[in-house]
Amino acid sequence: MTTNITNTVVAAAPGPFAQVRTGTVASFATNELRVTVGGSTFKAAYLDGTPLAAGDLVAVLHQSGSWTVLGRLAGVGPNLLADFNPSFEDDAPGTFPSQWFPFNISGVGTVTVVADASAPSGTQVANVTGPAVGSQSYLYSQPIAVTSGQVFNVSAYSGGNYQPTDIFTADAALVGLWFANATNLYPTTSAVDTVISTATDISQAPPYITLGGPVTAPVTGFMRIALRSTTQDTQSVRWDSVIVRDA
Repeated sequence: MTTNITNTVVAAAPGPFAQVRTGTVASFATNELRVTVGGSTFKAAYLDGTPLAAGDLVAVLHQSGSWTVLGRLAGVGPNLLADFNPSFEDDAPGTFPSQWFPFNISGVGTVTVVADASAPSGTQVANVTGPAVGSQSYLYSQPIAVTSGQVFNVSAYSGGNYQPTDIFTADAALVGLWFANATNLYPTTSAVDTVISTATDISQAPPYITLGGPVTAPVTGFMRIALRSTTQDTQSVRWDSVIVRDA
């Protein structure tokens, strides 16, 4: 008797869709990593032995609802503000952030360092408030030497802080300021201010949003990065982890 044997090949079902994204390390401690991807900050797994620090640009794998940081991206360059208190960790809460400078565009703004358990980097943020309607101010950085035509990538985290009676109308913006020398302060500039990124009617933090984008130096001289806050009543704008990299 002859037995006919039929071999049946079953095609394997396709696996869960995987995607690699670029993110920024918000905070890193043993067994706990928080990463920001697309404006959202959340916990993620990471590969054992991977050296990471807040502000690192990383490749992140997303699959089946889980996130894993694969490692740092090379070739992106250091943060040019790394030595100038970019995450507002150098001072006690309630004080003005050292190595930063204030300027009131309209109204009178108040800037203090505050503790924030949701801070994207470290445990503190800069808090900017101004009670008058349309209060607008700059909090701006130490100078960075630039050459006309040079391009930089700039980013920062921002979020609103509101009282129950406030309406969510605070605005935040990243701005490039240009100077002829390293000692001039605003408004003694050498070119028109360059708005890099803006966010209007920002929501209550957390989560913090990411503002960022490229900026091209219009002059040879010095650039300072300004964090522009627009507030009223008891609103405030919070800032953290300001990063400037040579593109």
